[in-house]
Amino acid sequence: MSSIKKLLIQKQIDDLIQLVAIGEQRSQLHSGWIQTIRLALGMSLRQLSERIGVSPSALNNFEKREQTEAISLASLKKVANAMDMELVYYLKPKQGSIYHTIKKQARLKALEILEQSNQTMKLENQETSIASQEIELERLTNEIANKIPANLWD
Repeated sequence: MSSIKKLLIQKQIDDLIQLVAIGEQRSQLHSGWIQTIRLALGMSLRQLSERIGVSPSALNNFEKREQTEAISLASLKKVANAMDMELVYYLKPKQGSIYHTIKKQARLKALEILEQSNQTMKLENQETSIASQEIELERLTNEIANKIPANLWD
């Protein structure tokens, strides 16, 4: 492989890492991070396996287990250290923030409460307008999100 091509691959991987770090790219790669970084570093399977202290077949197994999401964090950390990398592990809220995750669940809980209330009111011929139901839904959602009751996730 030419040195220009190697530099281009290294730049692409560095750019990808930056996008993952700021949350603009999913962190999964088809071939896995171990293999991708190892190849970008120009490190052979044998060289990395020696740095880790495992056989090349064991390292190959690590790479395959990473691709199937079956590798342990301890193994990933060992590989990362051997490549002079840092393993970064965290849970990222799908809603963008913890607050938005709570608010989404609070809205579901508020809908559940209001549906029960609306059923009772329908039976008594006291149903409220859609507009007032929306206002109450928003009020109750905010109240639940702010208080975070113990049954929020039930």
